Amino acid sequence: MSKILSEIDPQQLPAIPKVLLNLIEAFQNQDTGFEDLTRIISQDAGLSSKILSAANSPFYQQFGDVKDLNRVLIILGLEPLKTITMTSVAQQFFNQVSPSHQNYLEVIWFRSLACAHFARRLAKLIGFESPDQAYLAGLLHRIGQLGLLQCFPKEYGALLNDHSEDLPESFEKKTLGISHCEIGAYIIDTWNIPGFLADAVLYQNKTSPAILDSSILVKLINLAAQLSRFDKQNSAVVYAEAHALFGLGQAILDEIAGDVKKQVEQTAGSLGIAIAKPEDGTTIIRAKLEERNAIQKRLGKHTKDLAFLGAIARNNDLSEQFDKILTTLLRDLNILFGFRSTAVFLVNPEKPMLEGYPLPEQNNANLISNLSIELKPNRSLVANALLNQRLLVSYQTTLPDPTPVIDRQICRLLESEGMLAIPLSANNRHWGVIVAGLAPTDQLQVKAKRGLISLFAGEAARMLSSHRVAGERIKENIDSMQSDFQLHVKKIIHEANNPLSIINNYLYLLNLKLGSDSPQEIGLIQEEINRVGEIILRLSDTPTQENAAGDDSGPIDINQTLSDLISLFEGGLFAPRRIEACLKLDDRLPKIAVSKSKLKQILTNLIKNAAEALPDGGQVTISTRDRVYLGNHCYVEIQIHDDGPGLPDTISEQLFRPVTSTKGEGHSGLGLTIVKNLIDELAGTIGCNSTPNEGTTFQIFLPRTL
Repeated sequence: MSKILSEIDPQQLPAIPKVLLNLIEAFQNQDTGFEDLTRIISQDAGLSSKILSAANSPFYQQFGDVKDLNRVLIILGLEPLKTITMTSVAQQFFNQVSPSHQNYLEVIWFRSLACAHFARRLAKLIGFESPDQAYLAGLLHRIGQLGLLQCFPKEYGALLNDHSEDLPESFEKKTLGISHCEIGAYIIDTWNIPGFLADAVLYQNKTSPAILDSSILVKLINLAAQLSRFDKQNSAVVYAEAHALFGLGQAILDEIAGDVKKQVEQTAGSLGIAIAKPEDGTTIIRAKLEERNAIQKRLGKHTKDLAFLGAIARNNDLSEQFDKILTTLLRDLNILFGFRSTAVFLVNPEKPMLEGYPLPEQNNANLISNLSIELKPNRSLVANALLNQRLLVSYQTTLPDPTPVIDRQICRLLESEGMLAIPLSANNRHWGVIVAGLAPTDQLQVKAKRGLISLFAGEAARMLSSHRVAGERIKENIDSMQSDFQLHVKKIIHEANNPLSIINNYLYLLNLKLGSDSPQEIGLIQEEINRVGEIILRLSDTPTQENAAGDDSGPIDINQTLSDLISLFEGGLFAPRRIEACLKLDDRLPKIAVSKSKLKQILTNLIKNAAEALPDGGQVTISTRDRVYLGNHCYVEIQIHDDGPGLPDTISEQLFRPVTSTKGEGHSGLGLTIVKNLIDELAGTIGCNSTPNEGTTFQIFLPRTL
């Protein structure tokens, strides 16, 4: 082991020094100024040169030849700088292994990027303080494989060839005397980074019992690494590990996995990487060597291209609202190309019309929404751009005389003399047009950037397409199968709950008869039956037709969902402790548009918390109410009340923050943090009232969106 470690020179690996982590953490501090960022970045020549190169690119020609690092950061802004920082990590690792092992590297890169996305998504869900640190740890979790490939290409290449990139650590140790996890942790240790980043890489393959009490980062990367290798063969193990580590249900994991898979595959596709797993399980790469080399050469010459493509990929979050996606697209377009004003026209799906789409905080949004253009030749520069699939500039395009009034109106709303029309089409479908205001002096700059603007438009159109089409396509394929599956699951749950309830009741009566002579084994049997009940409860959390497509939003019957959950709890958690469940449901409550998987995770956590806080014979009361107004917004309310002892002051003060659990083994202390983050994602509100010796009430308010 010492010999191998002595032959691996961390300085020869892609540069990921301490400065990178410091920079990512600085982004999260609202008090960080550009002088602080300059001080951090100036410690690394490679990162400084890449940022200087991007700032001196055609994107920012209007600022002149910029060489002062502090001014560069001000010109770029925080978001593009963050994009360059993140993508440089992947790109630098991507270029370090010899061409003969490029195939292995591409698979490692693919898995690493997937792990990074999973880690950041999970970190945000559980309220981890530094999601970008989790992203970086996920991105680095396989750098030990890069070190072994670099120093021992023949021996390690043979191992990868025989066992694929997911070969067990035991095989590595048997052949080389050390595993890639140990190599990765060693490399990170050489950077002298405080915290648990090295441990997260070292213990990525440990089972959940070994890391239950370790740091959050270690558990995050452990689960994210498993999810990055997610397939049908290991799904049961991954679900169990996720529940053990963070109490997460299957539906939430499936939803996250669907989103991350689309993000990673889109990024891989933009780099010319196509990965498939044939039936024998051996991972292969389907990319021609000539095409791969051409892409490598292009990425080396055009770092700016990767930077703004990274910005688009980062924003391709299927959970975001459509308005936010469009707003972010326009913001990135303005940052990257310097357009002064922009507007969006989207195709009406029911008729051949382009209609102005108003966005929050956009100038003249109401006036833009009143504009519509028929999709016919020569009706407008905007219509012609979409019909001809070309960027069109008003100063360079001839339209019938006189110029259409609609074009004059658009220019007036954009406060410009002319305009650039950027068509958005993907998957053989027209989606719309982005219109940017142009001054006469902007024509040369647009000509120089024409290819990059088209590339941006292609990525933007594919993003819009994935948001609008993905759900519909998957619904058509799995409707019948999902219905049968759900029916089968309900039968299993019903048949299993009946004998469990009977066994629990008899054990309770037996315990009463024996009194103080009751053997300890009866309590152990009851605990095991409760565990079976929890497993059955998780079984009910099966993926629906909607969340298989990455979006399981309504319409959801909240009353029915609550009734189903309570019937499951009564057969497992409630019965042995004689806990009574009381439902007071508002029958006027309509079905609302909300993610069913997220709602079930929220309700499951809160109901379990209420039951665990009660003494034997306690009561949980669950009620719903329609049309509750908070300010000018209308909500539906869900209340979960227990008549237990109430919450201690120490818990109430940090109710929705990650804490050390007081419930003993098997509890992560993250339940309420996850609940709060999920409710935030649903645009809802949660409150809590707790009185000593009287009980605790949680109030959930969800937007009344029909």
